[in-house]
Amino acid sequence: MTNYAGAVPDFLGLLRELAALQPPLFVFGSVAEAAMLDGELSQTHGDVDVLIPRTDLEWRLGQLAVLGFNAFAVYYEPLPGLPLVYGSTRGDMALELSLVDYDPAGNPFFVVRTDDGAVAISVPADLFQWPPTVIDEVVIHTLSPLALVHLRAGASATRAFGPERLGKDDVHQARMIETFFPDADPERLRPKITPIGDGG
Repeated sequence: MTNYAGAVPDFLGLLRELAALQPPLFVFGSVAEAAMLDGELSQTHGDVDVLIPRTDLEWRLGQLAVLGFNAFAVYYEPLPGLPLVYGSTRGDMALELSLVDYDPAGNPFFVVRTDDGAVAISVPADLFQWPPTVIDEVVIHTLSPLALVHLRAGASATRAFGPERLGKDDVHQARMIETFFPDADPERLRPKITPIGDGG
């Protein structure tokens, strides 16, 4: 069995592989923020987070299996039968696949569980419309800045994934807002959070 202790994940190498898929896969989280804010990546990212429409799940899993990411497991399921996050590893590289849903009017949202039950958190309609960032000739498709801000704000407000990591999550969020929305109405930067109960 290969021992990957002390190995440095090649995030840019993985992003190069993802960039070759069609249509493009869009990343979010710290990798997306670092690409947009710093124009470079570090070895401190825990994984690569990708967001896709739920309807694309099966064929995206097939694409990723070709890249060596097999046996995706459900990491987070806010409601029975409604997984939100899948994860897989390839050597020292971890990839998480999150799913976005759409309401009948075509508005994107994702569901999380809180202490008071499940809620739907809105996502901006432009989430997949931001131009790519290029680092060392690697084309990186990220969610839009507003979508990234809403995702962090929604996670922080609901604590669905645990408490905010002070000195990390809040710093990333502040930098995103300062860079892309310095004069924005704070209300524009908050997602709509709607209780949906346990029945979906």
